[in-house]
Amino acid sequence: MPHVAPAPPDPDCTAALPGCDFADAFSVVVTRQDIDPGAAMKLAFGTPPGWVNTLMATRNAVMGRLGYKAPRIQRGFPVLRAAPGMELSGLDDAHLDFRALVRVTPEGDGRSRITLTTAVRTHNRLGRVYLAVILPFHRVIVRNLLARMARQLEAAA
Repeated sequence: MPHVAPAPPDPDCTAALPGCDFADAFSVVVTRQDIDPGAAMKLAFGTPPGWVNTLMATRNAVMGRLGYKAPRIQRGFPVLRAAPGMELSGLDDAHLDFRALVRVTPEGDGRSRITLTTAVRTHNRLGRVYLAVILPFHRVIVRNLLARMARQLEAAA
């Protein structure tokens, strides 16, 4: 299983969401150097495993009772900015703004580090409640999505 480790949040992600209430990052090293950040983002978020979909459906049901309307996302988040070696995606709504940045950095010896930074800025009480509800699951989900993405990239090499 690929080793996913905590990493410092990418400053480009936190700068894209000034005043964010939460930011974290995780990274994984793969034995490839031909990785497109957009493709990595799609692998990570495009088709999550069934258990993640079940958690998201549960989240939507619980938060829906509080007035939160989950965005309808198909195959990932809208791309806000792309540049060589990085892609920034995100959504804004009345309760919170979300950003996810994937950065691919060559490590040498044919390896690359893929880092996923997540940042959230809340706007009101519902946004803060939502953030508190998802944080216990966030790290588990992100680590799993990165490990799964790394396995897929390695298998395609």
